[in-house]
Amino acid sequence: MRISLTFLFFLVSSGLFAQFSFEFNPSIPVTVNSNSINNPWAGGLNYSQFADFDFDFDGDLDLYVFDRSSNNIRVFLQEGTGINRHYEFLYNADQYFPSDIRYRSTLVDFDNDGRKDLFTYGIGGLSVYRNVGNVVDGLQWELFDDLLYSQYPNGYSNLYVSSSDIPAIIDVDGDGDIDVLTFHISGQHVEYHQNQSMELYGIPDSLKFIVKNECWGKFSEDLNTSSVVLNDPNSPCVGGNIANPERGIIEIAAKHAGSTILAFDSNNSGVLDLVLGDVSYTNLTLLVNGGTAPNTDSPMISQDNNFPSNTIPANMQLFPASFYLDVDFDGVKDLIVCPNAKNVSENRTSVLFYKNLGTTNNPTFIYTEKNFLQKDMIDHGTGAVPVFVDINEDGLEDMIIGNFYQYKDVLDKESVLSYYRNTGTTNSPAFTLIDDNYLDLNLANYGLRSIPTFGDIDGDGDQDLLIGREDGTLVYFQNMSTGSGAVFASGQINYKDNLNQTITVNSYCFPQLFDLNNDGLLDLILGKKTGELVYYRNIGTSSSPSFQLSNSNLGNIDVSTANPDGYPSPHFFRYNGETRLILGDLTGRCNFYTGIDGNLDPTESFTLISDNYANIKTQAYSSFWINDLNNDGNLELYVGQDLGGVYRFEHDPNSTASLTESSYENTVVLYPNPTSHTFTISSVEKRIQFVQLTNLEGKIIDSLAIDANKVSIDSSLYPSGIYFVNIQLENGEIVVKKMIKN
Repeated sequence: MRISLTFLFFLVSSGLFAQFSFEFNPSIPVTVNSNSINNPWAGGLNYSQFADFDFDFDGDLDLYVFDRSSNNIRVFLQEGTGINRHYEFLYNADQYFPSDIRYRSTLVDFDNDGRKDLFTYGIGGLSVYRNVGNVVDGLQWELFDDLLYSQYPNGYSNLYVSSSDIPAIIDVDGDGDIDVLTFHISGQHVEYHQNQSMELYGIPDSLKFIVKNECWGKFSEDLNTSSVVLNDPNSPCVGGNIANPERGIIEIAAKHAGSTILAFDSNNSGVLDLVLGDVSYTNLTLLVNGGTAPNTDSPMISQDNNFPSNTIPANMQLFPASFYLDVDFDGVKDLIVCPNAKNVSENRTSVLFYKNLGTTNNPTFIYTEKNFLQKDMIDHGTGAVPVFVDINEDGLEDMIIGNFYQYKDVLDKESVLSYYRNTGTTNSPAFTLIDDNYLDLNLANYGLRSIPTFGDIDGDGDQDLLIGREDGTLVYFQNMSTGSGAVFASGQINYKDNLNQTITVNSYCFPQLFDLNNDGLLDLILGKKTGELVYYRNIGTSSSPSFQLSNSNLGNIDVSTANPDGYPSPHFFRYNGETRLILGDLTGRCNFYTGIDGNLDPTESFTLISDNYANIKTQAYSSFWINDLNNDGNLELYVGQDLGGVYRFEHDPNSTASLTESSYENTVVLYPNPTSHTFTISSVEKRIQFVQLTNLEGKIIDSLAIDANKVSIDSSLYPSGIYFVNIQLENGEIVVKKMIKN
């Protein structure tokens, strides 16, 4: 599926602005382990939280994934029917959600209106957005409460949930409104916050809570292990007293920093059992509830510390969180397990899928795979960096993907290169994963964020390799190819400049070989961790390079923000004889510069066109590459990003959008695309007034007068082919999308 995202690509030439219009385009196939993967350009996952809801109001449940890595939001639409149902990635879905979602989020229909509402972090607790969308206007949110409160014995206080925790937001007592189970601030006991909506108003449209039980389930978590003490004889688990919610912060909280809770009925008893994950452990613990409805004060009677023990138990490094939802379209809820501790956890095969062979209220879980969704994506840990070069010398550019790091057992990290060979043709590229540890880079001890750049610096006709290291230096690999593929000699560390001094930027060197001064010799540009670029001019010859420090703050660029680091990732390219720069950084921005040619001296500055160019969002560690793989004369843009994957965009030469027509391009989407039957147009900001479809010959195929933010159009009677969809918004602006009808 292709979701259109058209944006301006400003190029300054002779004082005029020329425009490029790109679309997110996942059409290039990718094969991994002999399988053509379904969502290769979806960007990856790391530390995910799962929920389901009807995103597009079409009657089926789509998949919502919130990733703690950098508060990333992903939506996967349920498409197809019957045995052909599958998930398709929706690019840029975060634009449909509030901008302040962080730490955690889930979707629960608290007001019983058939639309799932959004629960996320509020300072010291929970914030709630009510889903007020509909089939006409699309997904819409309104802030319901920026912080939920609960009645404690000593007065109202915020319903406390640690920023590291995941609570259970569920109807505990079966009265029809949504309650909350969360660990006490001490971290030992689970508090039951009963929603008083039904008791007070008789309808479940409010979120007014009272602490009904400060030791729900009558257990306590051991401070030194992930096991629990059943029927804890100490207060508040006995005696019926509700303790001060501030109790034990100094003595206890420091020892127990986080827990995750999943509440569901595991044995068809009619009461809720719990699955717990602990911040310091890799396992899940199932607690079985021995009570009966209404489930407000019944004890847990057994524990399984290797849940689910009937199959391969969950073992997720580190701090596992579990989620209960149907992800295989059989109507029965399954179990998903993910790490909840970012930066120290598994970040590549980090979504465990346990298929439920039983029923939703009496499940039987069977371990199925360790990389649900991820197996269908390019995913290489954290901070992917795509680089294109013809490795096997067949005339087709292959793709090398570096990364900041991927998880390495136990509690360690490593940086590797992955080699995707272009197994397509000159006009129809396709990639096949050949080696996910190319050159055995993990054995070389170069540190994290080992970044490659290729170029023929010795003039022998093949592509040599430089790798930027974590310590700020470079490693040189001479290509000894004889014409049948790259053969790299052993790496030479501490690559030298013209004065025989080690070239270094002190830490996290991001190199690019590029003829910056256009003299026919490849120069060397280095990104510094602190946010600047360093320029080494090649003063040697075509067969004997010699790099001289020319500018230690190239273009007067500094992409560091409030964080003292910037992690710039430069990609210089030349179009129509003019040099441009797209620069990624730590915060995930797309920084676009012109005014480069003739401005390479230390006193000169490049022209920043935008630091949020094209509204591309990677949340962190963005990197970019521009080329034309399919040789159609239209540029392609590849974007490496935080979650270890790559986005792919392609220039749309048929776009008729003008500079003034483009301001709403990013907020209007058309999906699914390609389509066989029905497609949907959704506008976030402005209502749609008119839609007109034309074919490639300009003939009008269909016209519709509309007054809504969202419309679905039946295209089943349209002939197969390419159409242009002209969308007029309420302010008169026109957005043009290209639609493919199968």
